[in-house]
Amino acid sequence: MNQDTKKMVMWGIIAFVVVGIVAILAATGNFKVPTTTTKAPDVLPVTGTSPINEEGKVVTAEGKEVKNDVTPGAVEAPKSSNPVAVENIPESAVKLELTSAGFTPASFEVKAGSAVTLSVTSGDTQTHIFMFNSPLLSAVALGLGPQETRMITFNAPAKGEYEFRCDVPGHAGRGETGKMIVK
Repeated sequence: MNQDTKKMVMWGIIAFVVVGIVAILAATGNFKVPTTTTKAPDVLPVTGTSPINEEGKVVTAEGKEVKNDVTPGAVEAPKSSNPVAVENIPESAVKLELTSAGFTPASFEVKAGSAVTLSVTSGDTQTHIFMFNSPLLSAVALGLGPQETRMITFNAPAKGEYEFRCDVPGHAGRGETGKMIVK
């Protein structure tokens, strides 16, 4: 027998033994194939943003639900991504572009309590700061350099309308404002 044939026979015997062991364990009840499945969230987490648990809630690294009403960057706050390429924005993300002319689109809708991944792109040569006006969403903030895109994943608040703006002095006054409608 040549060397290749010996290797094939050896791997065949190993495979036969492994299958036999699994069959014996399954027959005696000591080996169970998992039958539960987890529901995949509608919004996938983005590298650098806060994770989403099996219930579809945005959580901290410790598994506690994030708080939208704390200081941006706090341990309990939703985490924002590093700069990302526009082509890497998930299809499920809410996509906003911000220029000196304002936000495009100027409004968007989300479902109350759902995980929301928000992508904001600075579409011009200026620095911008995305923020909500409501203290209920004070932790949802993104600082953007010129031509930069960042994302943040957070839990949508209760039903209502929540205005947002660019927080750079003078930018909101020239029309850099918008509205999130929560249904």
